[in-house]
Amino acid sequence: MLFVGCDWSDKWLDFAALNDAGAVIAEHRIVYADSPDPVAEYLAFLAPLERRWRSAVTGIEDTGILFARALAAAGMAVVHVDPTRAARHRSALGIAKSDRADARMLAAMVRTGVYRPVVDNSPDAQALRTLTHAHRAAVAARVEAAHSLRAALTRIWPAAAAAWPSRLGGLRNAQAMAVLAAAPGPRAASRLTRARLSELLQQAGRTRTVDAEAERLHLLFCRPAMLLDPRVEDAESVRIRDLVGVLDRAVARAAALEKDMDAHYTRQRHYPLTAGIPGIGPVLGAYLLAEIGDRPDERFGSGRSLAAYAGVAPITWASGATIRVAFRRASSVHLRSTLHTAAFSLAMQSPGAQHYYRRRRAAGDAHATALRKVGRRLVLCLYRCMCAGLPYDDAIAFNYDPAQPGAPTLERRSPLDPAEIGHARELLAEPGATVTGVAKVLDVSTQTIYRHVLGRPRTA
Repeated sequence: MLFVGCDWSDKWLDFAALNDAGAVIAEHRIVYADSPDPVAEYLAFLAPLERRWRSAVTGIEDTGILFARALAAAGMAVVHVDPTRAARHRSALGIAKSDRADARMLAAMVRTGVYRPVVDNSPDAQALRTLTHAHRAAVAARVEAAHSLRAALTRIWPAAAAAWPSRLGGLRNAQAMAVLAAAPGPRAASRLTRARLSELLQQAGRTRTVDAEAERLHLLFCRPAMLLDPRVEDAESVRIRDLVGVLDRAVARAAALEKDMDAHYTRQRHYPLTAGIPGIGPVLGAYLLAEIGDRPDERFGSGRSLAAYAGVAPITWASGATIRVAFRRASSVHLRSTLHTAAFSLAMQSPGAQHYYRRRRAAGDAHATALRKVGRRLVLCLYRCMCAGLPYDDAIAFNYDPAQPGAPTLERRSPLDPAEIGHARELLAEPGATVTGVAKVLDVSTQTIYRHVLGRPRTA
């Protein structure tokens, strides 16, 4: 059997092959510029060394580089050697730093078992993880573009920055971007007629109350406002129009990636499991499956290891009579942030999670700590369900019997207090009052008025 150490750099790869006795039997360097296929050249280097060269174990410090991933895809055994342990090993043995010496040292560490096996997910799971990371980046770019546009509007036209409420998408609303692209400055907006505004709103996809919205925007744009020199305003308008275009492209990019991500998500083996969890939609479900993978039993070995990887398992420091529990920072940042959002959503939709969250809050836990504990329950349940092939059961996840008296029930708090509900009913009783008008007065959605004031769904 062969034990091979690979020291990688931006320009070349150095290899050292050891036999069972620990003797160096061959060394080789592959330069990227001279080799179109380093994997094929590496396999050709191994072939003459021993009859069982296909069972060679290759140790490398970064298993995420293209060479390591392509080598694993070719069916070769690739293991991970921790860079920190390798550096300490080099320092303890007094080995001078060089690419060739590092390759020999890594091969020796692989031969003595100082490595961690790499368990890759299936190609479908790897593809989903790639798409979820791209979607995260697209969402971050969309948020940054919206903030940049809002900051630019605040500099010369504060009224436009608050013209579209955040509950309707804010500046990411297609209607907002259409109007701002046509009139990126206060002077240009004041010259827009009601007919032109109605046309812009219809082009952006609005079909209901178009005239009322055009009237609202016309009155807003015709109000007195602080104005700059026309030449300065024209320059700022060019900047705003460019930022609107950037935001439009960012919104389209995030929507396209979400569509592709959803198509891959529905093909996953554990899709029915995450789709059945309350409050976990397609985006959160895709994020969870992408970070956990479809082989958690092989990758982590236990639910506790997965919880530690997710950052929801605390670290206990004990020395003598002193015991301190600390937050685990060495974890997967993506999975930890996904679990935080998933736990918040679960606590809003699951009776057991909501009861458990409130019990932890009553015990003195902070909001983030309580959500982290809900996330721990969720990730442990996901691990068990994935390994056993079981569906999600809220009662088992949070240890309660729904048939027993006093079992947790989902409590929804009304966004309107009794006084506001009474005021809304008085407004609706006035002649000519509409649900949309009352919703604007109370700064809530029309669905809230239908559900909590009229006591019926909107479609009724």
